Formats: sequence, C-alpha cells, structure tokens
Amino acid sequence: MQAKEIIIKKRQGQANSKEEFTFLIQGFLRGEIKDYQLASWLMAVFLKGMTEVELSQWTEAMWRSGVTLHRSKESLAAKETYWLDKHSTGGVGDKTSLILIPLVKTISEKYLGKAQIEIPMVSGRGLGHTGGTLDKLESVLGFQTRIEIPAAMELMQNQGFFMVGQTDAIAPADRLIYSLRDVTGTIESIPLIVSSIMSKKLSENLNGIIFDVKTGLGAFMRTPTEAKLLAEGLLSVAKNQGLDAVALISRMDEPLGKKAGNFLEVEECADFLKGLPRDSALEALVVETASWMIFLGARKKISVSAAKEWCQEVIETGEAYCLFRKMFESQGGDFAGFEAARELFPGKYLSYDFPAEKTGQISLMHARDFGVLLVELGGGRKTTECQIDNKVGFEFFKKVGDSVIQGDPLLRVYYRDPKELNEIKAALENAVKISTNELEVKKIESVVMEIMS
Repeated sequence: MQAKEIIIKKRQGQANSKEEFTFLIQGFLRGEIKDYQLASWLMAVFLKGMTEVELSQWTEAMWRSGVTLHRSKESLAAKETYWLDKHSTGGVGDKTSLILIPLVKTISEKYLGKAQIEIPMVSGRGLGHTGGTLDKLESVLGFQTRIEIPAAMELMQNQGFFMVGQTDAIAPADRLIYSLRDVTGTIESIPLIVSSIMSKKLSENLNGIIFDVKTGLGAFMRTPTEAKLLAEGLLSVAKNQGLDAVALISRMDEPLGKKAGNFLEVEECADFLKGLPRDSALEALVVETASWMIFLGARKKISVSAAKEWCQEVIETGEAYCLFRKMFESQGGDFAGFEAARELFPGKYLSYDFPAEKTGQISLMHARDFGVLLVELGGGRKTTECQIDNKVGFEFFKKVGDSVIQGDPLLRVYYRDPKELNEIKAALENAVKISTNELEVKKIESVVMEIMS
C-alpha cells in the first residue's frame, strides 16, 4: 500500500477503505508518511468530500489511534450508568457546559439516582474568535485541565463527572492532524470537522451525546444549511458507532448571555446556578440542552417536557450551585479565591460604558465582532503561545430588540491599556447598530432553531 495511490484515489473522488485509513494514520504517527503527503490527502478530502461509510471509518481510525476510557465490567453488565456528553461548535459568550454539568448531575441525583448519569467531558480551548471551555475553567486559579486518565477516572468514580483537555493519549492523530489542517487551508471541511470532534468523543466510551451546532454571525457555520450539514455528519458518525445522539441547531448572532470573557462568564454561571436573574436566551438554551441530556440519560423513560420542569425547578432553587463549586474545587480550583476576586473586580482594570448613539431599538450586536475585539484585548489567543488575560471582557446591559434612548449605556467593556480605548470605541461602533425602523429589528424569539435526532 502506498500513500501516493491513496491520495490519487481520493483526488479522483473515489472512496478510501478502512485499511487505507489505518495505513495513513499509523504511518503518519510513526513518521513514515510525511506532513506533505497527509496534507495532500486532506486537501483532496476538502475538495471531494467523504461518503457516510468513509466518514465513520476515518473517525474510528482517528479515535483508535489513542486510548478509550475504561468502564468496569460490573457497570457495563448492569447497564445502570449512562455516560453522556455535550459538544458545542463554539461561539461568543457560550458558557453552557459550565452550567450543564452541575445542573444535569443535580437533577440526575435528585430524580433518577446518584449514578444514573455520569458526564466525562473532554473539552477544548478557544479557537479564533470563539471562546473555549478550558480557558473559562482556568480563570479560577489552580484549576487543572491537564489531568491524566487514571486521575480523571478517579473523579468519575467519586463524583460522576470531570472536565479535562485532550491529553497525549486521547486521539493523538486528531491533535497532530488538526495542527496540519490549521496551516493548510482545510479547517472548514465538514468531514474533517466531524472526525476531529467525534474522535475525541468516542474515546470517552459514551452512551449518548448532545450536539449544539451554532449558526449565524458568530458561528463557523454561518448559514442554517451549513449547520444542518454539520449536524447530519455528527449524528451519522454517532449513530454508526452505537451512540444515542441529538443535535440542536442554535443561533449565534449576538453574544450569548449577559457577559463575555472568561472570568466574567464564570461569574455569570455562578449567578445563574444561584437562581439569580438570568439572561433569557442563555436560560432557554441551557434548559433545552439539559432536558435532552436528561431524556437520553433516563433511557427515554421520561419526556423532554418533564425534564424541562425539573430543570426549571432546580435552577430556581439554586440547588446546583454547590455542585458547581465542587466542579472547580475537585480539580484544584481555588473557588474561595475566585469569590474574593469577584468582590475586588475590576481592581486595576479599566472600564468604559458604551452609549447608545441614538434613540431606537438595537438591531445588531455582531457576535463575531465582539469575539475578535475580545481577542485583541487579550481575552483570546492570536497564536498558540499567547497567554490569555482572563479578566478582560464585556458586560451587556441591552440586547438585540431592546429599546434604548440616546446616551443609554449599552454595555461595559473591561480592559487594561488606556491606549486601547479609541480602538475599542471604533470596534463597538461597527459591532452595535440601532435602528429607528421597527421592521429592521429582528428580535431573537427562539435560540434553538431546529432539533435533529
């Protein structure tokens, strides 16, 4: 078998075989297949695509390049514990994973039994203008995202969940291939996106998974059609590998929630789980996602509508906040220090309240523009070597559809360098638009646009 022949075959639009996928991945990991050869094959996939069978087989080869989390024979035989995860394709202000783990676990223990649902979550860092779950977690000092598998499995045994980053043992082919895609113009290929996501998720040995596929101004999938194609690919691989799966297609036109920026988003999550007043769009997405997670975790023995009632009850009572705190502390996070830092914030940071330029209704808060500005302020990475400033970010007082009077503060931006203020003002003037024509204002009535299963 030769790499050149496999490349030519795909270039001509033919399907590669399972054996060819294994040959490519194992040869690449051993250094026998060179970067330029695999890059050529990746470009052929970008141009010619993959069949459903190819996609499942390629993803499995990526997954099996590393380890799979071990489940005890007793647990598998009893079929009592349901391992469940959730994946979002990314956005600005999307902090739902931090809320969902304590919320779903609290509901599971209250209504279904302590070990009914367990959540192993392998998460990622920020990519481009979008935020990353690991970066948010690390805004609580001491939180360890790089945990080896034995320690992660001890967390599963003790509390039924963990939140970690990809280790060298989990889908190593994906980590190397992603770096290659990043510099060869093949990031946007839906088959390659699907295989990258699912190779990590399959390593978790799941029973089920919920996908939150974003679409809109701040998403990688800008149109609903693109988002649906990605959702179909994710569902296809999940089901071919024996997982229960549901995909939600949700809007990412404006930043999600009241805050954006790592430290600020953890603040919002804490307040959300205390039962304090919440952003309606964030609450809607959390409840929808959590309800489907509970539906699957209960092995479809309860309705999604019943699960929604449980979600609302637990959110209102603030019962999940204790588990939220434990989520940080169990992985080394100094949550008491985080709460103390909240009292002192903004400290040395500067703040600027951006005013409404005129009276009318907010017609645009461009999610991608806010994400890009956040990166410029230091809240994201321009290169992999960059250190993130966790405390820069935005606090939103108004959202799309809200009426405003000229001069009203629309949002507050936290930053460090006084020299940045002019750049901040210019960026916000482009990101925020106010209309005096009500017909131009498209209030977001529903965060979740479509549910696929």
